[in-house]
Amino acid sequence: MSTPQDPIARVAQTLLPHRDEFVAKLVVDTEKEIAVLHHDERLHSLLHASITENMVTGLHILSNGIDPRSVDAPPSAISYARRLAQRDVPLSALLRAYRLGQAQFMEMALDETRRLLGRDATDTVIALIGLSAAYVDQVSEQVARAYEEERERWVSSRGALRQHWVTQLLHGPSPNVAQAETALGYRMAGTHLAVEGWANRSVGAVEAMGILERLSSLLHRTFHAQGVPLLVPTDETDVRIWFPVKAGTTADPDGVAAEVNRAKLPVRVAIGNARPGLDGFRRSIRGASRAKALALAAGDAAPRAVSFAQVAPVALLADEPAELADFVADTLGGLAVDDPWRQSLRETLRVFLATNRSYTATAEQLTVHRNTVHYRVQQAVEKYGVLVEDNAFELQLALSVCRWHGATVLRRAPG
Repeated sequence: MSTPQDPIARVAQTLLPHRDEFVAKLVVDTEKEIAVLHHDERLHSLLHASITENMVTGLHILSNGIDPRSVDAPPSAISYARRLAQRDVPLSALLRAYRLGQAQFMEMALDETRRLLGRDATDTVIALIGLSAAYVDQVSEQVARAYEEERERWVSSRGALRQHWVTQLLHGPSPNVAQAETALGYRMAGTHLAVEGWANRSVGAVEAMGILERLSSLLHRTFHAQGVPLLVPTDETDVRIWFPVKAGTTADPDGVAAEVNRAKLPVRVAIGNARPGLDGFRRSIRGASRAKALALAAGDAAPRAVSFAQVAPVALLADEPAELADFVADTLGGLAVDDPWRQSLRETLRVFLATNRSYTATAEQLTVHRNTVHYRVQQAVEKYGVLVEDNAFELQLALSVCRWHGATVLRRAPG
């Protein structure tokens, strides 16, 4: 490829190989610097896509001498803005993210300009600053307009009104409980069992809410709820539901999964613990949200329904991914690698320990032959040096962490 003569295009071409590295760092810095943009896995992916498409568009402008005022904001950037509007995230946070991105891009671009052009860089630096500012102004205006339009639509809906009062109950230091109860038609007295439900990726926004309302009716029967549940959409395909239940109610996630499958609902469910009063209203949904985050991190390997009660030790460790990865590596050694073969060994070993080291029970649960279980356990011990006899608790915990956190805590496979 020939080297372009235009200094701006030359700078853009030298930045291109560093694009993915820059995007990855900016995603991390954005979530670290702007707390309200630290999302669950689905919005994290949309943030990553938005930053990536903005970076690609920006480099295309610089490489080809395009007027930034003539371009449209990338589709992922518009989608991300609309989702933030639905989640009640302030517009100021989104615009601050664009300023942060511009500052980091300019730092990288100016370093490269000085390296390429030396003392002759002044005009190029001025042009880069102008082009960068023009692009951010153009895109910021469009994403802000998309945000405001979506916010207006969302606020005008019944779901948004409910979300407003639920936000007051969840986060307000001294919420007006009586007024919130009147607006919501739901009482804080009694015991609450909270659920996070979300539709599969294949489900469109138009049909999602009907499916999630059917889920609410199904869970109302399953939990033997004592009154009308409180259903609050959190975006187009996600919902939070609180059920008033008897004290001491416990949820069986396997039973819930069976009911969801029987009803052929394309959804997944995360369930909190039943807790009393306003504090229980808050604590139950916090548990459900942690269980949901874990299910999203586990991806397709996660069951259809998961309860906070069954994953609490692992879910409570989610805030320290680096420490978790070190713990997994120290405990599992060569078995802590993200590939299909070692994943099958880890899952077999996890079930083997959970069934009191029964080869027969493990084979039945995994639907494989007993000899297969024996071979896999033997491989984990002999080939990868896993000490089954010495550290059963640490080993079970490390295997559970791998099951739910997956690639986040595992080393990449060679190649």
